[in-house]
Amino acid sequence: MVSFNLNTAFTEQDLQRFFASGSNVVVAKPNGGGAPNVAWLVYRPLINNTITWEEQYGIYASNTDIARGGAVLNQISKSEFPAVGGKTYSLNPAGSFTAPQSGGGARGSYYAVNEYDNDKKYLTFGLYQNATVNGDPAMGNAVSAAPVLYLSTAEMTPFTTVYLWIQSQVVSNTVITTVTSPMSHATFGGSVTSVSLDYDPSTGTFITAGDTDAESIQLGHIEPALL
Repeated sequence: MVSFNLNTAFTEQDLQRFFASGSNVVVAKPNGGGAPNVAWLVYRPLINNTITWEEQYGIYASNTDIARGGAVLNQISKSEFPAVGGKTYSLNPAGSFTAPQSGGGARGSYYAVNEYDNDKKYLTFGLYQNATVNGDPAMGNAVSAAPVLYLSTAEMTPFTTVYLWIQSQVVSNTVITTVTSPMSHATFGGSVTSVSLDYDPSTGTFITAGDTDAESIQLGHIEPALL
C-alpha cells in the first residue's frame, strides 16, 4: 500500500501569530466531490510538519446531527478496517456492521445500508481514515459525513485531494459549516505521493515549497465561504 505525505512549513513569526489568535491547521477531504464538511485532522503546527496516511478506509455510523457546526462525530459503530471497496456493509438492527456482501458497486466506492431503526429514522454515515501527524497517531477520524435514512444505502466515494487552511476553534473529527480563511487543496495519486507546501501569510494560503517541482503538483485555492 502506497503511503502519502503532506509536508507543511511555517516561519517562527507565523507560529507566533497562530498562537496569539488560537489558530491551527485544519486538514480535510472533499465530500461527494464537493467541499469538505468534516475536519479530518486539526493540529498546532511546528516549523516543519509531516502528515502521513494510506488510502485505506473504514465505514462508521453516528447519531450526530451534521447540521450543527462543531458537532463531534461520535462513532457508535464501525466496520472492519480496512473496509473493502465495491461491496456493501449493513448496519444491522442490533447496531453492528455485518461482513461485506458483493453488490456490483464501483471498485473505488464504499456502500452501507442503514438497517438500524431509531426515532429519527436516519443516522449519519461516513468514512474514517488513520494518519500520523508529526509522528503522533491520529486513528479513526472521520473524513466524510452524510445523513442516511432508515433502509437506505449510502454510497461513499473517497478522493485523494486534500484541503488545508488556518482556523481557530476547530478540532479533529467534527462537522464544519463555516470556513473563515482561504482553503488550499492539493491532489495526490499516480506519481504524486508527497507534496511539500509553504505557508504564505500575505495571502493566507499554502504555496509549493521552493524545492518542489511545481508543475507536478495540482494546487488550487478557494476563498472562505459558508459551506
